Amino acid sequence: MLHRIWASALAALVAFTALASPANATPLPLIDQNGNAFTLGSLRGQPFIVTFVAAHCTDACPLVNAQFAQAQQLFEQQHVNVRLLTITLDPEHDPPAVMRALARRFNADSRHWIVASGNPKVVHAVMNLFGVQAERGRSGYAEMHTTFVYVFDRRGRLHKTLLASTILGSQLADDVRAQWPELAR
Repeated sequence: MLHRIWASALAALVAFTALASPANATPLPLIDQNGNAFTLGSLRGQPFIVTFVAAHCTDACPLVNAQFAQAQQLFEQQHVNVRLLTITLDPEHDPPAVMRALARRFNADSRHWIVASGNPKVVHAVMNLFGVQAERGRSGYAEMHTTFVYVFDRRGRLHKTLLASTILGSQLADDVRAQWPELAR
């Protein structure tokens, strides 16, 4: 099953990179940790980094959240104006209230790090734009899923796609600092 998810994710990633940026796609409203609606397009104007997690996940997602928390701190220390965006990949189990609790748990400052959910149909449409793959386990939760991180420039153009890792926070800070002229252009 894992092989099928990764093969499907790889095919989606190839298709994703060939398409227009999801940040420039039709507006699909998500809900942030403060209960405010926003669209991916509203993030244009400064570089932003997107990933998808499930709040109940006990495998890769807490590590990704911890790495985004580290990246938030590094960007603040370096005075780098980059937005982080975490979107649920299991909206049926992660409504806005659950994502708000997740944001509090990882000290996500909504000025720098948005933690989002929304209408399940809308969230699934956003997941499809990004080629995010998730499969439900016997529990009904999205237990097997991709863990990509997408870096966008200030115009909403995809700049880079990364796999989540234990060094993601510092890698993002280093990459953004090294690529700042291109990201901020």
